[in-house]
Amino acid sequence: MRRLALLPASLLLFATGTALRPNGSPLGTRVRVWSARLVSAPSGARAPLPAHELVNGALDAMGGITLQRARALRVAGIEHLFALGNAERAEGPWRVVYTRFTELRDLSQFRIRRSVTPLGARNAQPPATLVVSDSVAAVRMGDRQTGAAPSTVEDALDRVGASPERVLSLAAAASDLRSDGTVTHWGVVHDVVSFPWRTGRMRIEISRESRLPTAVEIVRTYPDDFRRAPFGDITLRFEYVDWDVDAAGIWWPRQQIISQNGEPLRNITIDSVAFDSTPTPSDTFAILDSARAQFAAQARRTVRFFRRSGPAQELRDGIVRVPDYWTMTIVRQDDGIVIFEAHISAAYLHDVIGEARHRYPGLPIKAIVMSSDPWAHLGGVREAMAMGIPIYVNARSVPFLQKVSRAPHTLDPDSLQRVPRPPHLIPVSGKTVIGSGKNRIELYPVGGSYAERMTMAYFPELRMLYGADLVFATEGGGYDRAPAIDLRRAVARERLAVDTVFCVQAKPAIAWSSFVPAGMATEGVPGGSK
Repeated sequence: MRRLALLPASLLLFATGTALRPNGSPLGTRVRVWSARLVSAPSGARAPLPAHELVNGALDAMGGITLQRARALRVAGIEHLFALGNAERAEGPWRVVYTRFTELRDLSQFRIRRSVTPLGARNAQPPATLVVSDSVAAVRMGDRQTGAAPSTVEDALDRVGASPERVLSLAAAASDLRSDGTVTHWGVVHDVVSFPWRTGRMRIEISRESRLPTAVEIVRTYPDDFRRAPFGDITLRFEYVDWDVDAAGIWWPRQQIISQNGEPLRNITIDSVAFDSTPTPSDTFAILDSARAQFAAQARRTVRFFRRSGPAQELRDGIVRVPDYWTMTIVRQDDGIVIFEAHISAAYLHDVIGEARHRYPGLPIKAIVMSSDPWAHLGGVREAMAMGIPIYVNARSVPFLQKVSRAPHTLDPDSLQRVPRPPHLIPVSGKTVIGSGKNRIELYPVGGSYAERMTMAYFPELRMLYGADLVFATEGGGYDRAPAIDLRRAVARERLAVDTVFCVQAKPAIAWSSFVPAGMATEGVPGGSK
Protein backbone atom coordinates (compact mmCIF):
# COMPACT_ATOMS: atom_id res chain seq x y z
CA MET A 1 0.00 0.00 0.00
CA ARG A 2 1.34 3.45 -0.94
CA ARG A 3 2.44 5.94 1.68
CA LEU A 4 0.03 8.32 3.41
CA ALA A 5 0.65 10.93 0.74
CA LEU A 6 -1.73 8.96 -1.45
CA LEU A 7 -4.51 8.48 1.07
CA PRO A 8 -7.66 9.99 -0.46
CA ALA A 9 -8.70 13.44 0.66
CA SER A 10 -11.97 11.94 1.84
CA LEU A 11 -10.04 9.82 4.35
CA LEU A 12 -8.50 12.96 5.80
CA LEU A 13 -11.88 14.63 5.79
CA PHE A 14 -13.95 11.81 7.27
CA ALA A 15 -12.48 8.35 7.37
CA THR A 16 -12.21 4.60 5.27
CA GLY A 17 -22.01 3.74 -0.94
CA THR A 18 -25.38 3.34 -0.87
CA ALA A 19 -27.98 6.03 -1.41
CA LEU A 20 -29.14 7.81 1.70
CA ARG A 21 -32.51 6.90 3.07
CA PRO A 22 -34.65 9.07 5.33
CA ASN A 23 -33.00 8.60 8.69
CA GLY A 24 -34.27 11.23 11.05
CA SER A 25 -36.19 14.41 11.59
CA PRO A 26 -35.30 17.86 12.95
CA LEU A 27 -33.84 18.09 16.40
CA GLY A 28 -36.28 18.00 19.26
CA THR A 29 -38.79 15.67 17.64
CA ARG A 30 -41.12 14.36 20.30
CA VAL A 31 -39.18 16.10 23.09
CA ARG A 32 -41.04 15.83 26.39
CA VAL A 33 -40.34 17.33 29.79
CA TRP A 34 -38.15 14.91 31.75
CA SER A 35 -39.86 12.99 34.52
CA ALA A 36 -39.14 14.30 38.02
CA ARG A 37 -38.70 10.76 39.28
CA LEU A 38 -35.34 10.46 37.43
CA VAL A 39 -34.14 13.81 38.72
CA SER A 40 -34.80 12.90 42.33
CA ALA A 41 -33.76 9.22 42.26
CA PRO A 42 -30.18 8.28 43.23
CA SER A 43 -27.98 7.10 40.34
CA GLY A 44 -28.68 3.45 39.53
CA ALA A 45 -31.48 3.13 42.13
CA ARG A 46 -34.43 2.85 39.77
CA ALA A 47 -35.66 0.43 37.16
CA PRO A 48 -35.04 1.43 33.52
CA LEU A 49 -37.57 3.83 32.02
CA PRO A 50 -39.16 3.22 28.59
CA ALA A 51 -36.71 3.78 25.77
CA HIS A 52 -38.36 6.87 24.32
CA GLU A 53 -38.64 8.44 27.75
CA LEU A 54 -34.91 7.93 28.27
CA VAL A 55 -34.09 9.54 24.92
CA ASN A 56 -36.40 12.49 25.38
CA GLY A 57 -34.95 13.04 28.82
CA ALA A 58 -31.45 13.10 27.35
CA LEU A 59 -32.54 15.65 24.74
CA ASP A 60 -33.97 17.77 27.52
CA ALA A 61 -30.72 17.45 29.49
CA MET A 62 -28.69 18.55 26.46
CA GLY A 63 -30.67 21.72 25.93
CA GLY A 64 -34.38 21.06 25.55
CA ILE A 65 -36.32 23.66 23.60
CA THR A 66 -33.17 25.66 22.79
CA LEU A 67 -31.65 22.60 21.15
CA GLN A 68 -34.92 21.89 19.37
CA ARG A 69 -34.87 25.32 17.73
CA ALA A 70 -31.32 24.99 16.41
CA ARG A 71 -31.06 24.67 12.63
CA ALA A 72 -27.28 24.71 12.16
CA LEU A 73 -24.20 23.64 14.06
CA ARG A 74 -20.69 24.97 13.60
CA VAL A 75 -17.78 23.02 15.06
CA ALA A 76 -14.05 23.65 14.90
CA GLY A 77 -11.19 21.64 16.33
CA ILE A 78 -8.19 19.39 15.82
CA GLU A 79 -8.34 15.73 14.79
CA HIS A 80 -5.78 12.98 15.32
CA LEU A 81 -6.57 10.27 12.76
CA PHE A 82 -5.06 6.79 12.93
CA ALA A 83 -4.78 5.48 9.35
CA LEU A 84 -5.99 1.97 10.09
CA GLY A 85 -4.82 -0.64 7.62
CA ASN A 86 -2.13 1.60 6.16
CA ALA A 87 1.20 0.83 7.84
CA GLU A 88 4.18 -1.50 7.74
CA ARG A 89 2.09 -4.05 9.63
CA ALA A 90 -1.56 -4.97 9.24
CA GLU A 91 -2.04 -4.85 13.01
CA GLY A 92 -0.36 -1.45 13.50
CA PRO A 93 1.05 0.64 15.08
CA TRP A 94 -0.64 3.03 12.72
CA ARG A 95 0.54 6.04 10.85
CA VAL A 96 -1.21 9.20 11.98
CA VAL A 97 -2.56 12.32 10.32
CA TYR A 98 -3.24 15.56 12.17
CA THR A 99 -5.70 18.09 10.80
CA ARG A 100 -7.39 21.27 11.89
CA PHE A 101 -11.01 21.36 10.77
CA THR A 102 -14.15 23.45 10.67
CA GLU A 103 -17.53 21.91 10.02
CA LEU A 104 -20.99 23.26 9.29
CA ARG A 105 -23.98 20.94 9.70
CA ASP A 106 -27.50 21.59 8.51
CA LEU A 107 -29.58 20.15 11.36
CA SER A 108 -32.84 20.20 9.44
CA GLN A 109 -31.55 17.65 6.94
CA PHE A 110 -28.39 15.67 6.33
CA ARG A 111 -26.00 18.19 4.78
CA ILE A 112 -22.49 19.03 5.88
CA ARG A 113 -19.57 21.16 4.80
CA ARG A 114 -16.21 20.25 6.34
CA SER A 115 -12.91 22.00 5.64
CA VAL A 116 -9.60 20.54 6.76
CA THR A 117 -6.03 21.76 6.82
CA PRO A 118 -3.42 19.03 7.35
CA LEU A 119 -0.84 19.85 10.01
CA GLY A 120 2.79 18.96 9.34
CA ALA A 121 4.78 18.98 6.13
CA ARG A 122 5.53 15.26 5.73
CA ASN A 123 2.84 13.31 3.85
CA ALA A 124 0.61 16.38 3.98
CA GLN A 125 -2.14 17.09 1.49
CA PRO A 126 -3.39 20.57 0.55
CA PRO A 127 -6.39 22.06 2.35
CA ALA A 128 -9.66 20.55 1.16
CA THR A 129 -13.39 20.95 1.68
CA LEU A 130 -15.87 18.10 1.71
CA VAL A 131 -19.55 18.67 0.96
CA VAL A 132 -22.18 15.99 1.52
CA SER A 133 -25.69 16.70 0.25
CA ASP A 134 -28.48 14.75 -1.47
CA SER A 135 -26.70 11.40 -1.01
CA VAL A 136 -23.63 12.72 -2.84
CA ALA A 137 -20.15 13.66 -1.60
CA ALA A 138 -17.66 15.96 -3.31
CA VAL A 139 -14.23 17.31 -2.40
CA ARG A 140 -12.88 20.71 -3.39
CA MET A 141 -9.14 21.38 -3.57
CA GLY A 142 -8.27 24.82 -4.78
CA ASP A 143 -10.73 25.80 -7.49
CA ARG A 144 -11.61 22.23 -8.49
CA GLN A 145 -14.47 20.17 -7.07
CA THR A 146 -14.55 16.42 -7.77
CA GLY A 147 -16.81 13.56 -6.77
CA ALA A 148 -15.73 11.60 -3.70
CA ALA A 149 -16.02 7.87 -3.05
CA PRO A 150 -19.41 6.55 -1.86
CA SER A 151 -17.71 5.26 1.30
CA THR A 152 -17.21 8.93 2.21
CA VAL A 153 -20.97 9.30 2.55
CA GLU A 154 -21.11 6.30 4.85
CA ASP A 155 -18.30 7.72 6.97
CA ALA A 156 -20.13 11.04 7.19
CA LEU A 157 -23.38 9.32 8.11
CA ASP A 158 -21.73 7.52 11.00
CA ARG A 159 -19.79 10.53 12.19
CA VAL A 160 -22.71 12.93 12.13
CA GLY A 161 -25.35 10.33 12.95
CA ALA A 162 -23.52 9.34 16.13
CA SER A 163 -23.03 12.95 17.22
CA PRO A 164 -24.95 13.61 20.47
CA GLU A 165 -27.48 16.08 19.11
CA ARG A 166 -28.20 13.95 16.02
CA VAL A 167 -28.25 10.48 17.55
CA LEU A 168 -30.84 11.48 20.15
CA SER A 169 -33.03 13.05 17.46
CA LEU A 170 -32.79 9.87 15.35
CA ALA A 171 -33.60 7.72 18.35
CA ALA A 172 -36.58 9.87 19.33
CA ALA A 173 -38.01 9.48 15.83
CA ALA A 174 -37.37 5.71 15.64
CA SER A 175 -40.56 3.65 15.87
CA ASP A 176 -38.51 0.53 16.63
CA LEU A 177 -36.37 2.03 19.39
CA ARG A 178 -35.77 -0.52 22.14
CA SER A 179 -34.23 -0.68 25.59
CA ASP A 180 -31.13 -2.90 25.87
CA GLY A 181 -30.71 -2.88 29.63
CA THR A 182 -27.87 -1.13 31.46
CA VAL A 183 -24.09 -0.98 31.58
CA THR A 184 -21.85 0.48 34.27
CA HIS A 185 -18.83 2.66 33.49
CA TRP A 186 -16.67 4.34 36.12
CA GLY A 187 -19.19 3.40 38.79
CA VAL A 188 -22.04 5.11 36.95
CA VAL A 189 -25.05 3.20 35.61
CA HIS A 190 -25.95 3.91 31.98
CA ASP A 191 -29.24 3.00 30.32
CA VAL A 192 -28.79 1.56 26.82
CA VAL A 193 -31.22 2.07 23.94
CA SER A 194 -30.79 1.04 20.30
CA PHE A 195 -32.39 1.29 16.88
CA PRO A 196 -31.65 0.06 13.32
CA TRP A 197 -28.95 2.00 11.48
CA ARG A 198 -27.79 1.49 7.88
CA THR A 199 -26.65 -2.15 7.59
CA GLY A 200 -26.72 -2.78 11.33
CA ARG A 201 -27.70 -1.13 14.58
CA MET A 202 -26.83 1.95 16.64
CA ARG A 203 -26.98 2.01 20.43
CA ILE A 204 -26.72 4.88 22.90
CA GLU A 205 -25.43 4.75 26.46
CA ILE A 206 -27.18 7.41 28.58
CA SER A 207 -25.74 8.27 31.99
CA ARG A 208 -28.20 8.14 34.88
CA GLU A 209 -26.00 10.68 36.65
CA SER A 210 -26.01 13.43 34.01
CA ARG A 211 -28.70 12.10 31.65
CA LEU A 212 -26.25 12.82 28.79
CA PRO A 213 -25.24 10.34 26.03
CA THR A 214 -21.67 9.49 27.03
CA ALA A 215 -21.15 6.86 24.32
CA VAL A 216 -22.62 5.69 21.02
CA GLU A 217 -21.84 2.35 19.43
CA ILE A 218 -22.52 1.34 15.83
CA VAL A 219 -22.34 -2.28 14.70
CA ARG A 220 -22.69 -2.61 10.93
CA THR A 221 -21.05 -3.69 7.68
CA TYR A 222 -19.28 -1.60 5.05
CA PRO A 223 -19.78 -3.48 1.78
CA ASP A 224 -18.41 -0.62 -0.33
CA ASP A 225 -15.26 0.11 1.67
CA PHE A 226 -12.04 -1.66 0.62
CA ARG A 227 -10.50 -1.38 4.07
CA ARG A 228 -13.53 -2.42 6.11
CA ALA A 229 -15.48 -4.90 4.00
CA PRO A 230 -13.12 -7.85 4.64
CA PHE A 231 -13.74 -7.61 8.39
CA GLY A 232 -17.50 -8.12 8.20
CA ASP A 233 -19.20 -6.90 11.39
CA ILE A 234 -17.54 -3.62 12.36
CA THR A 235 -18.02 -1.95 15.74
CA LEU A 236 -17.48 1.80 15.89
CA ARG A 237 -17.51 3.29 19.36
CA PHE A 238 -17.81 7.03 20.00
CA GLU A 239 -17.02 8.18 23.54
CA TYR A 240 -17.92 11.71 24.55
CA VAL A 241 -16.10 13.44 27.40
CA ASP A 242 -15.30 16.93 28.68
CA TRP A 243 -18.90 18.10 28.43
CA ASP A 244 -19.41 21.87 28.61
CA VAL A 245 -22.45 24.14 28.43
CA ASP A 246 -22.82 27.33 26.39
CA ALA A 247 -24.55 30.54 27.43
CA ALA A 248 -27.83 29.34 25.91
CA GLY A 249 -27.80 26.20 28.07
CA ILE A 250 -26.81 23.62 25.43
CA TRP A 251 -24.41 20.91 26.58
CA TRP A 252 -21.87 19.43 24.14
CA PRO A 253 -18.71 17.28 24.54
CA ARG A 254 -15.36 18.94 23.84
CA GLN A 255 -13.50 15.67 23.44
CA GLN A 256 -14.47 12.73 21.22
CA ILE A 257 -12.63 9.40 21.28
CA ILE A 258 -13.51 7.02 18.45
CA SER A 259 -12.41 3.42 18.02
CA GLN A 260 -13.01 0.69 15.43
CA ASN A 261 -13.13 -2.92 16.60
CA GLY A 262 -11.17 -1.84 19.64
CA GLU A 263 -8.46 -0.05 17.62
CA PRO A 264 -8.04 3.71 18.13
CA LEU A 265 -9.41 5.53 15.09
CA ARG A 266 -9.77 9.23 15.96
CA ASN A 267 -9.17 11.57 18.85
CA ILE A 268 -10.95 14.88 18.35
CA THR A 269 -10.54 18.01 20.45
CA ILE A 270 -13.23 20.64 19.95
CA ASP A 271 -12.16 24.28 20.10
CA SER A 272 -15.55 25.87 19.50
CA VAL A 273 -19.20 24.90 19.15
CA ALA A 274 -21.99 27.21 18.03
CA PHE A 275 -25.67 26.40 17.47
CA ASP A 276 -27.65 28.70 15.17
CA SER A 277 -31.42 28.99 14.89
CA THR A 278 -31.14 30.52 11.39
CA PRO A 279 -31.36 28.10 8.44
CA THR A 280 -28.18 27.76 6.37
CA PRO A 281 -28.38 28.94 2.73
CA SER A 282 -28.64 25.99 0.36
CA ASP A 283 -25.77 27.15 -1.87
CA THR A 284 -23.43 26.53 1.07
CA PHE A 285 -23.77 22.83 0.23
CA ALA A 286 -23.70 23.14 -3.58
CA ILE A 287 -22.19 20.26 -5.58
CA LEU A 288 -21.37 20.72 -9.26
CA ASP A 289 -23.06 18.49 -11.82
CA SER A 290 -19.64 17.25 -12.94
CA ALA A 291 -18.80 16.19 -9.38
CA ARG A 292 -22.15 14.42 -9.08
CA ALA A 293 -21.40 12.50 -12.27
CA GLN A 294 -17.98 11.49 -10.93
CA PHE A 295 -19.56 10.33 -7.68
CA ALA A 296 -22.09 8.23 -9.60
CA ALA A 297 -19.30 6.68 -11.69
CA GLN A 298 -17.40 5.74 -8.54
CA ALA A 299 -20.55 4.21 -7.07
CA ARG A 300 -20.56 1.76 -9.97
CA ARG A 301 -16.99 0.70 -9.14
CA THR A 302 -17.21 0.01 -5.42
CA VAL A 303 -16.25 -3.29 -3.80
CA ARG A 304 -19.65 -4.87 -4.43
CA PHE A 305 -20.00 -3.84 -8.04
CA PHE A 306 -16.45 -3.75 -9.38
CA ARG A 307 -15.69 -6.00 -12.32
CA ARG A 308 -12.89 -6.16 -14.87
CA SER A 309 -11.67 -2.69 -15.82
CA GLY A 310 -9.78 -3.55 -19.00
CA PRO A 311 -8.30 -6.32 -21.12
CA ALA A 312 -5.80 -8.67 -19.55
CA GLN A 313 -2.20 -8.29 -20.70
CA GLU A 314 0.10 -11.25 -21.36
CA LEU A 315 3.40 -10.15 -19.92
CA ARG A 316 5.18 -13.37 -20.92
CA ASP A 317 3.93 -16.69 -22.25
CA GLY A 318 1.67 -18.00 -19.51
CA ILE A 319 1.95 -14.88 -17.30
CA VAL A 320 -1.08 -12.61 -17.54
CA ARG A 321 -1.79 -9.37 -15.67
CA VAL A 322 -5.45 -8.53 -14.99
CA PRO A 323 -5.95 -4.78 -14.34
CA ASP A 324 -8.30 -3.38 -11.70
CA TYR A 325 -7.58 -0.64 -9.17
CA TRP A 326 -4.24 -2.46 -8.98
CA THR A 327 -3.54 -5.74 -10.79
CA MET A 328 -3.79 -9.45 -10.18
CA THR A 329 -1.45 -11.79 -12.04
CA ILE A 330 -2.19 -15.26 -13.43
CA VAL A 331 0.73 -17.67 -13.81
CA ARG A 332 0.31 -20.91 -15.76
CA GLN A 333 2.41 -23.87 -14.72
CA ASP A 334 2.28 -27.43 -15.97
CA ASP A 335 0.30 -28.70 -12.99
CA GLY A 336 -1.93 -25.73 -12.32
CA ILE A 337 -2.42 -21.98 -12.02
CA VAL A 338 -0.95 -19.61 -9.46
CA ILE A 339 -2.66 -16.25 -8.86
CA PHE A 340 -0.87 -13.28 -7.32
CA GLU A 341 -3.08 -11.39 -4.82
CA ALA A 342 -6.76 -11.71 -3.86
CA HIS A 343 -8.00 -8.18 -3.46
CA ILE A 344 -11.24 -6.21 -4.03
CA SER A 345 -13.95 -8.86 -3.36
CA ALA A 346 -15.05 -12.49 -3.49
CA ALA A 347 -16.91 -11.82 -6.73
CA TYR A 348 -13.84 -10.26 -8.33
CA LEU A 349 -11.66 -13.20 -7.29
CA HIS A 350 -14.09 -15.43 -9.18
CA ASP A 351 -13.81 -13.10 -12.19
CA VAL A 352 -10.05 -13.56 -12.24
CA ILE A 353 -10.35 -17.31 -11.71
CA GLY A 354 -12.80 -17.33 -14.64
CA GLU A 355 -10.23 -15.55 -16.81
CA ALA A 356 -7.60 -18.11 -15.82
CA ARG A 357 -9.86 -21.07 -16.63
CA HIS A 358 -10.87 -19.50 -19.93
CA ARG A 359 -7.24 -19.10 -20.98
CA TYR A 360 -5.99 -22.38 -19.55
CA PRO A 361 -8.91 -24.84 -19.45
CA GLY A 362 -8.52 -27.96 -17.36
CA LEU A 363 -5.84 -26.60 -15.06
CA PRO A 364 -6.74 -26.25 -11.36
CA ILE A 365 -6.09 -23.17 -9.22
CA LYS A 366 -3.16 -24.54 -7.23
CA ALA A 367 -2.22 -21.50 -5.12
CA ILE A 368 -2.58 -17.82 -4.35
CA VAL A 369 0.42 -15.67 -3.45
CA MET A 370 -0.27 -12.69 -1.19
CA SER A 371 2.67 -10.35 -1.49
CA SER A 372 1.49 -8.01 1.29
CA ASP A 373 -1.33 -7.65 3.78
CA PRO A 374 -2.67 -4.06 3.91
CA TRP A 375 -6.41 -3.98 4.55
CA ALA A 376 -7.28 -2.63 1.11
CA HIS A 377 -5.81 -5.78 -0.49
CA LEU A 378 -7.81 -8.34 1.51
CA GLY A 379 -11.15 -8.28 -0.32
CA GLY A 380 -11.00 -11.78 -1.83
CA VAL A 381 -8.90 -13.50 0.82
CA ARG A 382 -11.76 -14.99 2.85
CA GLU A 383 -13.31 -16.39 -0.33
CA ALA A 384 -10.00 -18.04 -1.21
CA MET A 385 -9.93 -19.51 2.29
CA ALA A 386 -13.49 -20.79 1.89
CA MET A 387 -12.48 -22.43 -1.40
CA GLY A 388 -9.59 -24.20 0.29
CA ILE A 389 -6.97 -22.64 -2.00
CA PRO A 390 -3.44 -22.74 -0.52
CA ILE A 391 -2.28 -19.19 0.22
CA TYR A 392 1.45 -18.40 0.30
CA VAL A 393 2.14 -15.42 2.54
CA ASN A 394 4.97 -13.89 4.51
CA ALA A 395 5.31 -15.86 7.75
CA ARG A 396 4.94 -12.63 9.75
CA SER A 397 1.45 -12.13 8.31
CA VAL A 398 0.08 -15.55 9.27
CA PRO A 399 -1.33 -14.58 12.71
CA PHE A 400 -3.10 -11.59 11.17
CA LEU A 401 -4.65 -13.65 8.36
CA GLN A 402 -5.80 -16.24 10.87
CA LYS A 403 -7.53 -13.40 12.68
CA VAL A 404 -9.14 -12.30 9.39
CA SER A 405 -10.41 -15.86 8.89
CA ARG A 406 -12.17 -15.64 12.27
CA ALA A 407 -13.68 -12.18 11.77
CA PRO A 408 -17.45 -12.44 12.34
CA HIS A 409 -19.65 -11.85 9.30
CA THR A 410 -23.00 -12.41 11.00
CA LEU A 411 -24.80 -9.37 9.56
CA ASP A 412 -24.06 -10.33 5.95
CA PRO A 413 -22.65 -13.89 5.96
CA ASP A 414 -20.01 -14.72 3.35
CA SER A 415 -18.92 -18.18 2.21
CA LEU A 416 -16.51 -18.66 5.10
CA GLN A 417 -19.10 -17.59 7.67
CA ARG A 418 -21.68 -20.00 6.22
CA VAL A 419 -19.29 -22.95 5.99
CA PRO A 420 -16.31 -22.33 8.29
CA ARG A 421 -13.00 -24.06 7.57
CA PRO A 422 -9.43 -23.36 8.66
CA PRO A 423 -7.39 -21.40 6.12
CA HIS A 424 -4.61 -23.20 4.24
CA LEU A 425 -1.80 -20.72 4.85
CA ILE A 426 1.74 -21.55 3.73
CA PRO A 427 4.24 -19.29 5.53
CA VAL A 428 7.16 -17.90 3.55
CA SER A 429 10.18 -17.36 5.78
CA GLY A 430 12.90 -18.15 3.22
CA LYS A 431 13.25 -19.30 -0.35
CA THR A 432 10.04 -21.15 -1.28
CA VAL A 433 9.60 -22.74 -4.71
CA ILE A 434 6.27 -23.15 -6.52
CA GLY A 435 6.20 -25.38 -9.61
CA SER A 436 8.81 -26.06 -12.22
CA GLY A 437 9.64 -25.22 -15.82
CA LYS A 438 9.96 -21.81 -17.42
CA ASN A 439 7.36 -20.22 -15.13
CA ARG A 440 8.84 -21.63 -11.93
CA ILE A 441 8.33 -19.21 -9.05
CA GLU A 442 10.71 -18.55 -6.17
CA LEU A 443 9.25 -16.66 -3.23
CA TYR A 444 11.40 -14.67 -0.82
CA PRO A 445 10.58 -12.42 2.14
CA VAL A 446 11.62 -8.87 1.34
CA GLY A 447 12.13 -7.40 4.80
CA GLY A 448 13.36 -3.96 5.74
CA SER A 449 11.86 -0.92 7.43
CA TYR A 450 9.08 -0.53 4.85
CA ALA A 451 8.71 -4.06 3.44
CA GLU A 452 8.93 -5.93 6.72
CA ARG A 453 5.98 -8.19 5.83
CA MET A 454 6.16 -8.28 2.04
CA THR A 455 7.04 -11.19 -0.25
CA MET A 456 8.63 -10.94 -3.69
CA ALA A 457 8.19 -13.52 -6.45
CA TYR A 458 11.07 -14.29 -8.78
CA PHE A 459 10.94 -16.06 -12.16
CA PRO A 460 14.52 -17.36 -12.54
CA GLU A 461 14.13 -18.64 -16.12
CA LEU A 462 12.81 -15.24 -17.20
CA ARG A 463 15.01 -13.05 -14.96
CA MET A 464 11.82 -11.26 -13.98
CA LEU A 465 10.72 -10.06 -10.52
CA TYR A 466 7.30 -9.38 -9.04
CA GLY A 467 8.14 -6.66 -6.55
CA ALA A 468 5.10 -6.94 -4.25
CA ASP A 469 3.80 -3.40 -3.51
CA LEU A 470 7.15 -1.64 -3.63
CA VAL A 471 7.45 0.04 -7.04
CA PHE A 472 6.24 3.66 -6.92
CA ALA A 473 7.46 6.16 -9.50
CA THR A 474 7.90 9.70 -8.20
CA GLU A 475 7.00 12.87 -10.08
CA GLY A 476 10.58 14.06 -10.13
CA GLY A 477 11.97 10.82 -11.51
CA GLY A 478 13.20 7.69 -9.84
CA TYR A 479 11.22 5.61 -7.35
CA ASP A 480 10.01 6.10 -3.80
CA ARG A 481 13.20 5.58 -1.81
CA ALA A 482 12.33 3.43 1.22
CA PRO A 483 10.34 0.78 -0.72
CA ALA A 484 12.87 0.76 -3.56
CA ILE A 485 15.85 0.33 -1.24
CA ASP A 486 14.14 -2.52 0.64
CA LEU A 487 13.42 -4.35 -2.61
CA ARG A 488 16.88 -3.82 -4.06
CA ARG A 489 18.51 -4.97 -0.84
CA ALA A 490 16.42 -8.15 -0.87
CA VAL A 491 17.43 -8.85 -4.48
CA ALA A 492 21.09 -8.33 -3.58
CA ARG A 493 20.78 -10.50 -0.47
CA GLU A 494 19.31 -13.40 -2.46
CA ARG A 495 21.74 -12.86 -5.36
CA LEU A 496 18.99 -12.75 -7.96
CA ALA A 497 19.64 -11.88 -11.60
CA VAL A 498 16.86 -9.46 -12.54
CA ASP A 499 16.21 -7.79 -15.89
CA THR A 500 12.52 -6.79 -15.45
CA VAL A 501 10.36 -5.82 -12.49
CA PHE A 502 6.60 -5.35 -12.11
CA CYS A 503 4.30 -5.24 -9.10
CA VAL A 504 0.72 -5.11 -7.84
CA GLN A 505 0.32 -1.50 -8.97
CA ALA A 506 -1.31 -1.03 -12.37
CA LYS A 507 1.85 0.25 -14.05
CA PRO A 508 3.84 -1.31 -16.91
CA ALA A 509 6.77 -3.59 -16.20
CA ILE A 510 10.09 -1.73 -16.24
CA ALA A 511 13.77 -2.51 -16.70
CA TRP A 512 15.44 -3.34 -13.40
CA SER A 513 18.31 -1.03 -14.33
CA SER A 514 15.89 1.94 -14.28
CA PHE A 515 14.51 1.05 -10.85
CA VAL A 516 16.62 3.53 -8.88
CA PRO A 517 15.58 5.28 -5.65
CA ALA A 518 14.67 8.90 -6.33
CA GLY A 519 17.54 11.35 -5.97
CA MET A 520 20.17 8.65 -5.47
CA ALA A 521 23.03 7.89 -7.80
CA THR A 522 23.16 4.39 -9.25
CA GLU A 523 26.58 3.83 -7.68
CA GLY A 524 26.21 2.17 -4.32
CA VAL A 525 22.53 1.34 -4.71
CA PRO A 526 22.08 -2.32 -3.72
CA GLY A 527 20.52 -4.95 -5.95
CA GLY A 528 22.02 -4.44 -9.36
CA SER A 529 21.55 -6.96 -12.20
CA LYS A 530 23.85 -9.95 -12.34
